[in-house]
Amino acid sequence: MESPAYSYRFGTAEFDESRMELRVGCLPIDVEPRALEVLHYLLRHAGEVVTKEELLREVWSGRVTVDKVLSNAINKLRRALGESNSNLIATQARIGYRLDGAVTRTAVGRQPLSRLDLKAGHPVPGRTNFVLHQQLGRTQAHEVWLAEHAKTRELRVYKFALDADHLRSLKREVTLLRVLQEGLADTSHVVEVLDWNFEWPPYFLECRYGGLNLAQWAGRHLQTMEATQRVALFLQIVDVVAAAHSVGVLHKDLKPGNILVSGDATQAHVRLSDFGSGRLLEPERLAQFGITRLGMTVEDAVSPDNSSGTPLYLAPELFAGQSPTVKSDVYALGILLYQLLTGRIGQPMAPGWAKEIDDELLREDLQSATEANPDQRLAHASELSRRLHRLDQRRAELAERRRADETAQQLRESLSRARARRPIVFALFAVLVVGLLVYAWLWRQAEASKLRAQDELRRANALSRFLNEDLIGRSNPLVSAKGPDTTLREVLTVARDRVPARFADQPGTQAAIHGSLAQMFSAIDLFRDAEEQARQALEQAQRDDGATSEATLQAQSVLVRALSRLGRLDDAEHQLRLLEQSTARSSTPAALQRLAAARSTWYIAKGQFGDAAAALRLAIEGIDPGDLDQMASRDTLRLDLITTLSLAGQREQARAEGKRLLEEAQARSGNNELLMALARLAQVRAVGNDHDEAERLLLQAQPVIVAQLGDNHSRHLQLLGELLGVAFRRGDWPRATQYAQQVHERVRSKLGDGHALTYVSLVNWARTLDEAGQAETALQKARTGYERLREMAGPRSPQTHDAAFVLALIELELGHIASAQTLIDELDPSILESGRATGQWPDAINALKGISLAQRGKGMEAKALLDSALEALGRDGGVEKPDRLYLEAAKARKHLK
Repeated sequence: MESPAYSYRFGTAEFDESRMELRVGCLPIDVEPRALEVLHYLLRHAGEVVTKEELLREVWSGRVTVDKVLSNAINKLRRALGESNSNLIATQARIGYRLDGAVTRTAVGRQPLSRLDLKAGHPVPGRTNFVLHQQLGRTQAHEVWLAEHAKTRELRVYKFALDADHLRSLKREVTLLRVLQEGLADTSHVVEVLDWNFEWPPYFLECRYGGLNLAQWAGRHLQTMEATQRVALFLQIVDVVAAAHSVGVLHKDLKPGNILVSGDATQAHVRLSDFGSGRLLEPERLAQFGITRLGMTVEDAVSPDNSSGTPLYLAPELFAGQSPTVKSDVYALGILLYQLLTGRIGQPMAPGWAKEIDDELLREDLQSATEANPDQRLAHASELSRRLHRLDQRRAELAERRRADETAQQLRESLSRARARRPIVFALFAVLVVGLLVYAWLWRQAEASKLRAQDELRRANALSRFLNEDLIGRSNPLVSAKGPDTTLREVLTVARDRVPARFADQPGTQAAIHGSLAQMFSAIDLFRDAEEQARQALEQAQRDDGATSEATLQAQSVLVRALSRLGRLDDAEHQLRLLEQSTARSSTPAALQRLAAARSTWYIAKGQFGDAAAALRLAIEGIDPGDLDQMASRDTLRLDLITTLSLAGQREQARAEGKRLLEEAQARSGNNELLMALARLAQVRAVGNDHDEAERLLLQAQPVIVAQLGDNHSRHLQLLGELLGVAFRRGDWPRATQYAQQVHERVRSKLGDGHALTYVSLVNWARTLDEAGQAETALQKARTGYERLREMAGPRSPQTHDAAFVLALIELELGHIASAQTLIDELDPSILESGRATGQWPDAINALKGISLAQRGKGMEAKALLDSALEALGRDGGVEKPDRLYLEAAKARKHLK
């Protein structure tokens, strides 16, 4: 099929969509393809306001990594259209853009609606190394093909949209799969998407081969499997669906064709596929994971949608027009379990189905999962999973109950016979038995109460002695030679050492004390002590209370935060994944809140401030504002949120959060000077280019922070870093250099040479020296910082990329072209943007490339890059004087003819 292709005339410009060509005044204009696609979309919607989100979705297919990419494209369009036409592209404040003025449209030919002409033996379009092997399926919207690498024989699966109208489901599938990849601790049971093409037809997803679908696999293997093996196979299915639900993903089309199985009957491995009909129950997850809303709209999360799915597996309420829920996925799981147990994949559960299931517990589970009334159906896939995982235990419990019932029945029958023979004796005997039973019960209750009372008294006495002798008593001049000058660190250290002896026979209390000490050590920046106490608390809580207990999750959360602060990101990530798994099984509000708090600290340590801000919001929402016991924790999270929002480039939100916290602190009773000082510190980055206001806030907060926390506390180091930032943006290099050196030396003294922040501060010192014109002095510091960060944080961390950028600029200044070019080739603007949002990283990298090309004598190539970069960087008002990058780029451009 084909559709007309048009030429659009507007102002003195003409755009031919068949050739994607722009002419102004009859002369062809060279414009980058993305900008032309924006123009094309605006012309097709001439006179309408097109939102920024719509343009990003349609033109960039959601793969945008830089905030200002759209505004840059608009600016390039306006320049290309010329002064007489540029005002035709109007900006709608905070919404998007509109093409104004008269637009005429003339048909100039026809273009295909779909280019699909796929045949076995032909190469995959756009993936010529892979050859189409066979079609796996076809619907009105998609074709699914198996392909094989011509040399390695590796198998891939390609899912093609038949035309552009069906592209949205592919985008939706990518979005949901990315949520699963980011949110699940174990992603081995979800089909792996390797790549996609949403830019030109044929549009497709490229996936790793996951095996045969369940129906095909069952035809080969199911008949040889015992019932226990079939249940084990189904547990893989229900567990991955439950995991998807835990991160807010609803599948909506569970059926054998969407379940892939590899391996044989003894080593079967399940993967869930085809999320094109899926739904995101918690849209905020996208922001939390930093994922663009490909193919999804706000309405996807709230509007009724029962149009997708296979009828056999659709829950009854969907036929009545209700929206899909977790319970409708549970219904489909129930049907799948029945089919696996009976060996009849694809067959419905007809009346009388219960006769086919010998195990009464499985009959009960199937009935609960497939109840026609959703109010009576199992509420969660995890509940079905829990039942099946406990099947052996439930059978044992059922057998025990039956034995008890049989024994009771035998006793009743014996008593009946005795009653018939000797009614009077029986009556007396019964009274005596009842009396003895009542007495025994009362005695046991009294003894249990006595033991509980004694245990509570013993615990209370031990806690009282610990408080008075080990904590408060340490400041007594008769106990400590320092008396009132005893530091909190010394008090906590002595108390820590006395815990094992004090609570030797009370492991539960000991675990709680270790957990509290971990939080206290963390609060005063003693992160190694905090790690030690958290590990002890975790070990005891897991042993005594189990992996999903509140005490275990609390200790695990504190451990993640301590490891993140220490810069041991791999260890922190390992503990975070364990915490995610435990939380998924617990799912209490308190557990989810602690998980979000732990994630935020890890994200901050990695420099992923957008993700950290989303996690912090979830953590704050999980604490009741009226809970006085949690007020300090909530305040700390809010302070972190203000700073993190600023670092993520969300300054307006940061200012609003800071203002609210200050107002609340002023309204509270008691002394809240420290909270107010910390709120002012957190707000500094949000004030933008008002350097005087930033300095005023910092100097107002500094004496309070030093007096109450000490001059080497992390909050004071943060404050000194902000003073460095103010001096840097002012171009006050003597003062900035002094602050940079002071911050680095204090951070190194506090955290040591094994912490990433030591080298982040070293790179900042090098950056400042370079801006001050001391490139040779800065070089070795920048090299050391880059090498250690690459080793500690990895080559793709924002901190490593920032260090590489600083080092590359210094190397270029000193004429080390080869060293600089190696660094430039590694730079990724999206990674730099995730660490420090400016919207100008692509232009900054182009400036480095232009300087390098100019130094290598490639003037023509250098000129284009430098002109574009200088224009973009020149609009940055963040620094009162041109920075070193701009000066070096301008110098290189000046020397070009």
